[in-house]
Amino acid sequence: MLSRIILASAALLAAAAPVSAQDRMAPNAQLFSGTDYQGRSLTITRETPVIPATWSPRSIRMGGGSSWEVCELPNFRGRCTVLRGSSANLQAQLGVSGVRSIRAAAAAPTPLPQPVPGGGGRSLKGMAAEFFPAPEVRGRRVEACNREGGAAACITRESDNFCKSIGYAGSRNGAAQTVGGRIYLADVLCSRWR
Repeated sequence: MLSRIILASAALLAAAAPVSAQDRMAPNAQLFSGTDYQGRSLTITRETPVIPATWSPRSIRMGGGSSWEVCELPNFRGRCTVLRGSSANLQAQLGVSGVRSIRAAAAAPTPLPQPVPGGGGRSLKGMAAEFFPAPEVRGRRVEACNREGGAAACITRESDNFCKSIGYAGSRNGAAQTVGGRIYLADVLCSRWR
């Protein structure tokens, strides 16, 4: 009986023990300009759609038991990865040269078709590719190859140009759609890899 009381008391004391400082902190991500958590630091506590180009994070330390989605382009475009723990070398871990936007992983929306800030129109975004049924730039459909009559080589070139303009390596697919006598890009699949 006495041993049961001692075990129960030990369990209660363990449950009442103070939590670590890491667990008490609000979710945050501390970005460092150097690898191995060295150099200048910047602490992020909320969604940051644009990290200035003058700031180039090389490592990240997570706080408060949080997970963060980091993207190589502003406005959560480009290659994005959810980090569930700290990283002493972002380039080695992610294979990207920089991080330009960051948000708490819980805040990351399910990748449903949505407008892309700065252009692109509605899209369906995956991990390494993004599909645009009707590509747009500044809210207008992308006209293409009207002088060439929608030639396949021209559509391929213009699809590549569109994808590169929004941060992709190029296009894997592109088509032409004629509306009201004008030719527009359609069904463009942009890819991270060539």
